[in-house]
Formats: sequence, C-alpha cells, structure tokens
Amino acid sequence: MTLTAFLACCAAITFAAATPGPAMFTVIANGVSHGFVRAFLAGLGIAAGDAVLVTLALLGLVALVQTFEWVFLILKYAGAAYLMFLGIRMWRSASARSDGLQATQARLSRSFFLGISIALGNPKAILFHASIMPLMLDLSTMSFVEGLLVVAVVFGVNIITMGVYA
Repeated sequence: MTLTAFLACCAAITFAAATPGPAMFTVIANGVSHGFVRAFLAGLGIAAGDAVLVTLALLGLVALVQTFEWVFLILKYAGAAYLMFLGIRMWRSASARSDGLQATQARLSRSFFLGISIALGNPKAILFHASIMPLMLDLSTMSFVEGLLVVAVVFGVNIITMGVYA
C-alpha cells in the first residue's frame, strides 16, 4: 500500500466518521439522556462495529452482500426498524421522566452493544466499506500488517469522532 493510498483512505475514513448519521445521533442521544460514559461506550461499540465491517471488506466478504442484494436489503430494513424502536423507547422514557417516574439505569454494556448494532446495521457504513475501501486500496497486494493498520485507523478515528460527539 502506498503512502498516498493510505492517506487518502485515512481522509475518507475521517470524513465518513464525521458525517452525521445514525451513529452520531445514537452517541448524542445517549450523552443527553444518560451522560458521557454511556455515550462514550456507545461510541466504542460503533468503533468496534466499523472495525468488523472494515475487516469484512478487506477479506472480500462484502462482495457476498453485493452479490446477494437481498441480504443488504434485510440489513437495511432491520437497521431502520431498530432505529425506530430506539426512537419510540427514548420517547416513552422521556415522557415517563416528565411524569416524575425514575427510569431504571441500564447496564453499561447495553450502550456498547447498542453501538455495535448501530454500526453493523448502518447502511452508510456498509456502503462505504463495500464500495470505497476496495477502490482505494489494492486488496490483492495488501499485507496482513497493512490490513491491521487500516482497521486500527478506522477504530481510532471512530473513537476520536464519537468521543467528540459524546
């Protein structure tokens, strides 16, 4: 992998991570309703989920999703349904608090796994890694260490970006 290709990949990853989407809204919503720790854990889950997507893209498994469009369609609708579920749950939680009822504090791991599920079900992330990554990086000549470096950059950029949003 050339330095130019690596820097272009880093720039694209940073741009994609900073672009508003379900991940950003999840982190901000967790921060507003539950505080920094829960928001940061959701961001950590998002970073882990994106690292999984990048690993799949580097392994070429994303080609399967491109070949079988119905898999992507199912993921897309499942992600949309999950986001609607989260919105309804947050709306109910807000109305319960306004009535003076105390909402029980969920376990911290719930925020982390929420982040992972948002990242894995995010159509923007799936499309990005499926289309842009293979165009920018020559997967046929990429070494294992270079692949790990790309995954580490994705994880690090997501941690920083989601940490800022938290």
